[in-house]
Amino acid sequence: MIQGLFSLTYWGPVSYYAQLIRCDQVILEQYDRFQKQTYRNRCYIDGPNGELMLNLAIDKNSRGLMRDTQISERDHWPQQHWQALNTSYGGSPFFDALAPEIEALFAQAPQNLAELNLATTQLILKWLRFDGIVQLSESWLEPNPVENDFRESFSPKLRSEQQNPAYPQVFDHKTAFKSELSVLDLIFNEGPAAYDYLRQL
Repeated sequence: MIQGLFSLTYWGPVSYYAQLIRCDQVILEQYDRFQKQTYRNRCYIDGPNGELMLNLAIDKNSRGLMRDTQISERDHWPQQHWQALNTSYGGSPFFDALAPEIEALFAQAPQNLAELNLATTQLILKWLRFDGIVQLSESWLEPNPVENDFRESFSPKLRSEQQNPAYPQVFDHKTAFKSELSVLDLIFNEGPAAYDYLRQL
């Protein structure tokens, strides 16, 4: 059995899920400290005017462990992020089939970051038909170079170094292929074929 340890991400990138689905058992770390400018509270999507970052503002009084980190209510993020996804992917082949579940999640407006990220991960894995075991960490797990510890393997700062094979994108008639977006981009455009694409990376 292949076990992997991952940080919790908000609609994580393609490379994150390409690694995750190779594991039989996935442990999602909730006892690490929240870090700014990471996939913990941001994702990147395609847009009509270029790449767009969706960011979750964090309550400055709650920064600490991921499991205790709260999302700020001041920016009305559910409405903003839903509108951005609808505008960007409303014309994609599989958006209409998947949108109701995203809209329902945003309607709940989870304020706990770990709770929201777990919910987005569960949706993605459901759509990918991933049948492995997924669980939250029960305590902080010390780094072990022998184990499959991917908690620090994915960073927005390294996005430009990740060049994935091209697949059809909504705005590819206007702009060049955008690599390493949120896995939502892949799923909205490729649907069930997204799993095979990820397995080939």
